[in-house]
Amino acid sequence: MKLHVSILTFVLALVCVQLVEADHLRTSKEAPIRADSLSSSDIIERIAPGTLLELVDETRLFGTGYWKIKLPTGGTGYVYKTHVRLIDGDFPGNSSPGTPGNTEALGELQVHVINVGQADAILVICPDGDHQLVIDSGDLNMGVRYPGSVTEFKNYLNAYVNSSDQIEVAVASHPHSDHIAGMKWLLQTYAIGTYVDNGKTYDSGTFRSLEATIIDNGINRKRLTDAAIPDIDFCTRADVTATILRPNGFNDPGMDPNDYSVIVRVEYGSSSFLFTGDAEHAMEDRLLADNTTRPYLDVDWLKVGHHGSHSSTGSEFIKAVSPDIAAISSGGEFLATNKGYKHPRQKTIDTLFAYVGDRNGIQTTLEGYSIATGEWVQSITKKAVYITNNEGDLVFFSDGSEIWRRGDR
Repeated sequence: MKLHVSILTFVLALVCVQLVEADHLRTSKEAPIRADSLSSSDIIERIAPGTLLELVDETRLFGTGYWKIKLPTGGTGYVYKTHVRLIDGDFPGNSSPGTPGNTEALGELQVHVINVGQADAILVICPDGDHQLVIDSGDLNMGVRYPGSVTEFKNYLNAYVNSSDQIEVAVASHPHSDHIAGMKWLLQTYAIGTYVDNGKTYDSGTFRSLEATIIDNGINRKRLTDAAIPDIDFCTRADVTATILRPNGFNDPGMDPNDYSVIVRVEYGSSSFLFTGDAEHAMEDRLLADNTTRPYLDVDWLKVGHHGSHSSTGSEFIKAVSPDIAAISSGGEFLATNKGYKHPRQKTIDTLFAYVGDRNGIQTTLEGYSIATGEWVQSITKKAVYITNNEGDLVFFSDGSEIWRRGDR
């Protein structure tokens, strides 16, 4: 009898664990559903943005990166990972968009590296679920820039932050279009506690329009070039801090515009994150040389500089940072601006491999461009290097000690 009770208890516990860990998907754009897990497979249906989808097998991706899902109209199909967002929690049983706002577990710091193509857009959510930090905002949707980038940024923010909520701090790392294209919309849509930029001007219509919005709306603005380093402590918890690293020489004339990026470090308990914008070797060298900033480079998690370009992530810099996890925001290999930039570079990926740990779950295939061979190189790996172009939106959690990516734990 005791044996039967024990077995029953175990089975019930197992079922409960599976239910707790169940996830579902939300389409982030119009998503083609294929008959099989191959890009050459027939499209059997197209699903509108914001639709919730139930997973058939949530333990793994199929083929080159497809989720198997139940179709709202019946039957099953396969959707590619970059067309959807993985949402924690049981499928609610309908196919309507959820209520905007943070639906993840409270008590955990969240870092969202949004898949906005050849651009940057990052949302950091305080463990209380009510305070946010936004760093950069995607690229222009038009012309030769990156199609759908700002649209993805808007959709993502709308899904996680109610328009009635205040965003405590918004940071524009530097005024290039692939970092500030969505900032005007952000300032017009949300109440912003503090807006921070690097204090530099830039000759573009995007920058001029953003400047007019800041002035016309009386936005509380701070600049990296202010006498005092701007305060970006967005979270009210005592165990969460956010600071700007401003080394000696940060404003030296003659550097590449990328090197004037606002560098942000976030800490929660003993876990730490570093956001480097597009900073290149010149700024990395200044961060290393300044004894007031070098000690703060050693972090657990790194947003890799300049979309994984070889002009960033120098060997001495990455040695000082020594991240366990690295995230790269970059675009499609042959799409829009990345046809020319060819990010990330294989040299950067190889440098990161020497320091990061292993990811949980199955191995993946990463692609980087090799300058030496003039070709894209594939690396089959379990290393904890995550690229938006390969894996879609990247969501990381910290409980104040450990950091993990959603879906890896």
